[in-house]
Amino acid sequence: MTDLVGAHLRALSRQVSDLSAAKIEPLASAIEAAWRGDRTIFIAGNGGSAATASHFATDLTKTTIPNAPGARRIRAVALTDNVGLLTAWANDFSYELVFAEQLRNLARRDDLLVAISTRGESSNLLAAVAAAGECGVQSLALAPPASALARRAEIVVPIEAESVQVAEDLHHIVCHAVTVHMAAVLAAA
Repeated sequence: MTDLVGAHLRALSRQVSDLSAAKIEPLASAIEAAWRGDRTIFIAGNGGSAATASHFATDLTKTTIPNAPGARRIRAVALTDNVGLLTAWANDFSYELVFAEQLRNLARRDDLLVAISTRGESSNLLAAVAAAGECGVQSLALAPPASALARRAEIVVPIEAESVQVAEDLHHIVCHAVTVHMAAVLAAA
């Protein structure tokens, strides 16, 4: 067991050392621009990335709140969090539509979609990016750079890792870095 834990930590350490503020900046800039434009940020993913989407939306909407009463807050919605709606779309139509149809209902022009994926090949995330384009919503992907998701999203934060677990850890690190950035932005506003 110790060997496996150590191998995971060494792999994560190598990948974290490859991260840079420049790689994360497109996501931070897109989130900041959405907030400044009073737009909504929609976040989606599957499996562990669904949990990351929910965590990121929570951090953006709660952790970034400044101490100034009445300060404008970030509007972020994890498209993974409405179980009733997800299962209705999946059951009645197709799991491929669970995020796309939510965007068609909720999104307004110039909102932002953040799609998080360890492989970047999920049909429901690809459909969400397509729906975002139809709705005039900007799309951003945290995904491997050669993936279908990275090719279709307007902005990419390239995350390539040697395992799903390391990729998910890196996604959390990126999202936390952006949360720290946005908390400072809101505090200075």
